[in-house]
Amino acid sequence: MNEQTITVTLPNSVYDRIRATALTSEEVIKQSVSLLLPAFESNIPTNFRLKMIKLPLLNDIQLWKIANTLMNSSKQLRLEKLAELQKIKHLTDYEQLELDNLMNEAQQIMLCKAEARRILAQRGHIIFKSTGN
Repeated sequence: MNEQTITVTLPNSVYDRIRATALTSEEVIKQSVSLLLPAFESNIPTNFRLKMIKLPLLNDIQLWKIANTLMNSSKQLRLEKLAELQKIKHLTDYEQLELDNLMNEAQQIMLCKAEARRILAQRGHIIFKSTGN
């Protein structure tokens, strides 16, 4: 693995917290950056992976917007129609390609929503309110 060395200036309060751990400063910083900017699977398309990598850098308002994103309703209806059609007949090549593209888009939306909610939860936001059963 190739590595890069960087110099970081930290406030004394942060540095004191690092020193209070049983780890070296380098280990703490490596773990923190790895948690903040997690690696994503290499089989994810590059443009989507870059979008996911940037999510932790967004503010909370931007993350909430992503967390509550819905697929365009016409695309959602078309996806559902093609999925139902696939149950009763063999799709044409064009229909199958369209279904595959819509499924990929839906999966990317779900992954973005999940990652945005994970980041918000990590920042202390309540993501799901209990129903108080």
